[in-house]
Amino acid sequence: MNDELGNRIKSYYEDPARVLLPRKTWVIIRVDGKSFHTFTQDLERPYSRALADGLDAAAVFVAGQMAGFAFAYGQSDEYSFLMTDFGRDDSRMWFDGSVQKIASVTASLFTAGFHRAYATPGFAAFDARVFAIPNRREVERYFLWRQADATRNSLNMLASAHYSHAELLGKSAAEKHDLLHAKGENWAKRPADFKRGRVVLANASVDREIPVFTREPGYLDGLIPVAD
Repeated sequence: MNDELGNRIKSYYEDPARVLLPRKTWVIIRVDGKSFHTFTQDLERPYSRALADGLDAAAVFVAGQMAGFAFAYGQSDEYSFLMTDFGRDDSRMWFDGSVQKIASVTASLFTAGFHRAYATPGFAAFDARVFAIPNRREVERYFLWRQADATRNSLNMLASAHYSHAELLGKSAAEKHDLLHAKGENWAKRPADFKRGRVVLANASVDREIPVFTREPGYLDGLIPVAD
């Protein structure tokens, strides 16, 4: 009876909701902080090294658990992991490519790794989204997009540390740079990882001096696996 009921529940409800990723593609898992504007409101501005270190440690922890991990890119309160199942024809994808399991386990591991590394009286939570990209060039474009977002975020964070929302409303990037110069601030002299993000490599080390991907395309090209 129990087996029959369990089989019925699985076949009627669980299995139809089970989405599997296609094989032999590049898979992105992006982890984002949930309500991090509130969580970080009392932290050092414009950039908290302790927070960045906690996020890096969480990413390293996830990378060590993830089958097929290639590298991860982090900026602001997010990390994007690249995973593949390139290898032997019988290589298995992490959790057999189950989107639900990959998303939930990655978010859980990242949250656990973050709290293990970052001491805080509050509670941080992370969500995760999972999707496949069918070709290598589009994977490159994805990470170019995330680094461009990092540059924009860092400029906005620095400007917001000196000016109110109303003062910055409608200002272009060039105008924000001018406003910062008026305060004696120079975005270009800020740490590289604040401006461009960080990369967790396959050997679990963290590169905090990454280049601008569009200026040194060989760096990103060397990180993205080539399909068999």
